[in-house]
Amino acid sequence: IFLQQAPDFQANGRIISYEVTWKKVDDDAEAESISFSSVHNSTRISIDNHSYRISIKAKNNVNYSLPSVLIIPRATGKSRTIFSLTQMPLKEEQVNGTDDGIFISWEPRHQYDSYIIDWCNYPMLQPCDLQWKRFGPNTSSALINSDAFVPGVRYNFHIYGSVANRDFLLEKKTGYLRELPPLLDPVVEKVDLTFNAVALSWDSYPTNESQYGFVRGYHVYVSPIEENCSLKGSRKHVLPDGSVLCKYTIENPEEKRYTVKNLLSNTKYKLVVKAYTGGGETPIGNFIYIDTPFNSNMLYLLVLLVVVPSLIAAICGLKMKRMKECCCPIIPSPNKSKVLSFKEFKTGPEKILKLHDCIPDTLAVDNNAKAQKL
Repeated sequence: IFLQQAPDFQANGRIISYEVTWKKVDDDAEAESISFSSVHNSTRISIDNHSYRISIKAKNNVNYSLPSVLIIPRATGKSRTIFSLTQMPLKEEQVNGTDDGIFISWEPRHQYDSYIIDWCNYPMLQPCDLQWKRFGPNTSSALINSDAFVPGVRYNFHIYGSVANRDFLLEKKTGYLRELPPLLDPVVEKVDLTFNAVALSWDSYPTNESQYGFVRGYHVYVSPIEENCSLKGSRKHVLPDGSVLCKYTIENPEEKRYTVKNLLSNTKYKLVVKAYTGGGETPIGNFIYIDTPFNSNMLYLLVLLVVVPSLIAAICGLKMKRMKECCCPIIPSPNKSKVLSFKEFKTGPEKILKLHDCIPDTLAVDNNAKAQKL
């Protein structure tokens, strides 16, 4: 049970102690009670699954205050969830902070005579310093502020409807006074490389309340080592030093894998994955470096386009030479005869063989018309 101390002008003096009394609603058993010093703002009592009526009174030097009464509904099982009108778990809705506080709104319901909002001033501590405010039946929004609110801390709010001293959980809200860039950047846990693409994954990256803002998504930055980036399907991002990176955006914070395509083979690249919140992202740095492998398909293509045609041409040329020698033998030229290399067998500058200088071994006479003509 948490208590909210009243200001001095309402307490009519310094509060010395508190008294808590509780008894079952449907039982005539005697009530139990405890008292504790006003130094503490909470206490713990043990009850079973029955419905209980709990009253709290403050005491000063004169007397006790009028009691504040709580009715604890009967527990329907082992669940410790606060009683809700629906059996379905309530989904937390994100809310935005302002310079003056965190704005909370809810859907009004006519059956309640008041609404209560509770939150923790220090959600990462135990005890968390539980706080709450009560609003009238015609109120459906409020600006919650506290000196304890600081940027970069996520605060959770519960909205209850109250009727007949019973409170019903209606809605859940969560938000920051102001979002900051993420506490940590994603750590790339796996890199799968091909000659023209790289697949990245950072599955263990947290997106819960440990972050300084709501993680909205991720940016993947890529660039060759020795030149600016101009990959297809990316946006250009210029660094302060003038170098250009390729930027890819992932808008789903639960999508923690991405494949960068259209890379060049046999090229060295640098890349980094950054998470971003409503407060932006941290400065770009801490690149990882990859080397895309050589494209073996290009080697096969080179073999097919150059080596194979050259081999075929060489084989065909050899076969053509042999066919030419077989089917079209070379006719000897008289001018190339070795006999004409001797001066005594030449007439003038022309290479003409002197027939009378040659002594034939045999002589044959042909009587056909062609021979007579010659």
